[in-house]
Amino acid sequence: MAVGLVAALLWMITPGAAVAAPVPGATYNGVASDGGGVSFTLSQDGTLVVSYQLRGVPGNTCQFNADGGAEVWAGAPIEQNAFSYKEGNALSFQGSFPGAQTASGSFQLHQDANGRSPACDTGVVTWTASTTSAPRGGPGGAGPGGSGSGPGSHRRSYATRVSLREASSQLLAGRVVSAVGACRAQRTVILWRGSRRIASTRTKRGGRFTFARSIEMRGRAIRASAPSRKVPTGACAAASSKFIKG
Repeated sequence: MAVGLVAALLWMITPGAAVAAPVPGATYNGVASDGGGVSFTLSQDGTLVVSYQLRGVPGNTCQFNADGGAEVWAGAPIEQNAFSYKEGNALSFQGSFPGAQTASGSFQLHQDANGRSPACDTGVVTWTASTTSAPRGGPGGAGPGGSGSGPGSHRRSYATRVSLREASSQLLAGRVVSAVGACRAQRTVILWRGSRRIASTRTKRGGRFTFARSIEMRGRAIRASAPSRKVPTGACAAASSKFIKG
């Protein structure tokens, strides 16, 4: 039995010493201790995990495949070279970047019993992965999100992701995700019907926002966007969600 999991976003950042930096824009590929495959990709500034795949992971009564990508979640921050993702008891996935082109961590997948199908669980599984992409920066160079040497080279552009979904028949909900808190909290979010601006709001501290569903949205293509914002250390990049049916 193959079980597919599409992850909703709930992140907890695990503090740790900065040993090496993740490689911006890189895809890391590796294997788990149980023989499953692990793959994930970072944003172009190295501050977000934008997609992941766990393939062919054996459980005690089934086999798992788990995916998270730009089509279904808004990405997730990397802080202090570590990340930790959790979706209830269905999935936990965490990792860090101990070397210039390496990553390691653990995951656990679980499926509750459903009808005649028994519960299935992997237990805690460790993994290692690496990338062939070359690290950026170094002496005299620019780090993740940097722009080279010279005046203003310390300023960064921080990646932003925006998600939007139908929360209920009366409400749309979404989230702005970035590695920088100032890019998440009190961020302006604009709601669009096609190319027409129909509403705006500001995010809460964690980047979450909501819009009331109106009659003019029904059955129309709706998306949410967050304009760029300046912060003391750089700028929060503009971003838009995919279109959904209002």
